[in-house]
Amino acid sequence: MKKHELPSDISGLWSKRTSEFWREVRPYAGYALQSFSYAAILIMLAGMYFYTRLLNEPPPDFPFRETAALVLLPFLALSPVRTYIRKADFIYLLPMETKLSVYMHRAVMRSFWMQSFLVLAVWMAVWPMYAMAAGGSLVQFAHVLIMAIFAKRVLIHGAWLELKLTDRLPIALWSVLRWIVSAAAALLLLRLPLWTGTLAVSAVLLVYLGALRFMGGKRILNWLRLAETEQRQRARIFRLLNYFIDVADIPNRPTPIRAPMKLLRGLGGFGYDSAHTYRYLFTLVWLRSELGGITMRLTALGFLLIAWTRSDALAAFLFALFAGLTMLQLKELQKVYRHSDWSYIYPLPPELHMRSAAAVRFRIHVACLLLLGVPLLWAMSHPGYALVTLCAGLVLSYGYTRWTMRAKKAAKKK
Repeated sequence: MKKHELPSDISGLWSKRTSEFWREVRPYAGYALQSFSYAAILIMLAGMYFYTRLLNEPPPDFPFRETAALVLLPFLALSPVRTYIRKADFIYLLPMETKLSVYMHRAVMRSFWMQSFLVLAVWMAVWPMYAMAAGGSLVQFAHVLIMAIFAKRVLIHGAWLELKLTDRLPIALWSVLRWIVSAAAALLLLRLPLWTGTLAVSAVLLVYLGALRFMGGKRILNWLRLAETEQRQRARIFRLLNYFIDVADIPNRPTPIRAPMKLLRGLGGFGYDSAHTYRYLFTLVWLRSELGGITMRLTALGFLLIAWTRSDALAAFLFALFAGLTMLQLKELQKVYRHSDWSYIYPLPPELHMRSAAAVRFRIHVACLLLLGVPLLWAMSHPGYALVTLCAGLVLSYGYTRWTMRAKKAAKKK
């Protein structure tokens, strides 16, 4: 903690720590949202389609109430509390522990309100399932929501008291108990009749509060655990952001990414001679950069969505959609090494860069199309339709590759 942070005003210290954290996260969050937006839209559209289909054509005896309780469970049980405590605070704030009750209360209440908003969002998402099984009205929706938020408040209180414990065994036992109470609250509230479930959940929460009181709510703060927990939560957030953009605060250790050379040669179509220099480099760049991960994730998502469909038109649409998305991602591959000085140092033909990028991109795209074509065999009503769709995708991919090469050659001649 810096000297100018010496806490003459404890309540102001909380606001300062919060604003400092968000100022640190904000630059990365914008890039992360831009990178994740397309995948999020696709996942939401796919989820809405299958969710609507489940509600409109429910399987007989489908456990709607139990499924809703299972979805709600982690949002009740997981109750992290952000305190922004640092190890330097052991020197400056620990002697003032008796004056930190306002600071810690704000930490607990902020976590409660943010997590209550998540509970509201999840309850709105699972409400159609619950309403289909139990019948529903606005009063019933509000009643269950109030009980869920009340349970969340009790569980947050329990999680906060757990942070004061020091021994591993009690920490593990109380954490397991919190999950058991969360599961009981979710299942009793959504499975039993409304008022019966309310009374049962209230009884469970009262017993849990009694157990917490027996544990001792007046324990002193476990400063070391607070700092370690805050450090883990902070690292988790930055690791999540690091999936989308390089975060400077994470000390990344170089990790080798290996692949069988036969697979690399099959995708890149290269040999060890000067004519295949860029093919070798492009293949390794695709494998080791975010382009490879994005392409693989899009292909896997498309595979799963096509496998779930039972409509010829929808399967063909999803195939075309993910074929186009993977091609758009692979298009970025040709920009690699475009400003390299190697073409002036080594005797490489000027057109080799463009030709190699197109060849590697086409081979990788063909592999993606073949994988996307596998679920078409059972998603479509006849295997012949799947074969025609796959062949059309391959022809369009080849035509697009040839067209882009001709367009680039014409642009260079001008």
